Amino acid sequence: MQAVFLESKQRVKDFRIALSEARFKRYLDHAGGNEMAAIMLYHWNCSLAQSLYFSLHMWEISLRNRLNAFLCWKYNADWPYDNTRAVRNLAAKNKGRLADAIERQERQRNVKQAPTGAIVADLSVGFWVSLLGKSYDNPYSWRYNIARIFPNDKSIDRASASKACDLLLDVRNRVAHHEPIFHLKLEQVRKDLDLLLGGMNDAAHAYTGAVCTFWPIWKSGPQKVF
Repeated sequence: MQAVFLESKQRVKDFRIALSEARFKRYLDHAGGNEMAAIMLYHWNCSLAQSLYFSLHMWEISLRNRLNAFLCWKYNADWPYDNTRAVRNLAAKNKGRLADAIERQERQRNVKQAPTGAIVADLSVGFWVSLLGKSYDNPYSWRYNIARIFPNDKSIDRASASKACDLLLDVRNRVAHHEPIFHLKLEQVRKDLDLLLGGMNDAAHAYTGAVCTFWPIWKSGPQKVF
C-alpha cells in the first residue's frame, strides 16, 4: 500500500486534503510528524474499525431487541404509547428521544400510531444503553430482571453490563463517525463484546466469533514504513 503514496508527494498531499488537516493531524502527531507512518496508522485504524464492525453491529441489534422484549413483557407490546406506566418511568432525556422517534415514524408512515418495531429501530443505541443505568434500577427491578437481557450468563449484573455497554457505545460511535480508536483499550472492548453477546444470544456470539478478524490485526500493529 505504501507504494501508492511513494509514487509522488502530490498524492500524499491530496490524501491529507481528502481527510482534512485537522483529522490527519491526530495521526501525524502520534507518528512523530512522519507522513507515511501517519498514513499507515490511519490504515490500521480503519482495519481495526472494520474488524470490530460485525460484533458492534450484533451487540447493538441484540441489545435493543432484548430490551424491547423486556419492555413488552413488563408493560405491553405498545409500550411506546403507554404514557401512564412505560413512558412515565423514562428519564426526561429518554422521554424526549422516544417522542421524537414516535413523531418521525408517524409522519413518515402517515399513521396515528406507528408499529413498535419501527419505533424501536428508530431509537438510538444511546437510548437503549441508558436503560441499563443506575437510575433505572428501581423502575425495572434490574436486580431481579437483568437475566431477561443476559439469560446465558448469570455473572452479568446491571452495573457491569452498564459499564461495558458505555464503553462499547463510545467505540461504536467512533467507528460510525470514522474517528480514531487505535489508542483505546480495544482488548477490553473485544472481551466485553464476547461477554455481552454470549450473555444475550449464543448464535450471535458464534457468528461474530467466526467472522472476527480483530486479534491478528490488533497484534500486528500498523505497517512499518520502509
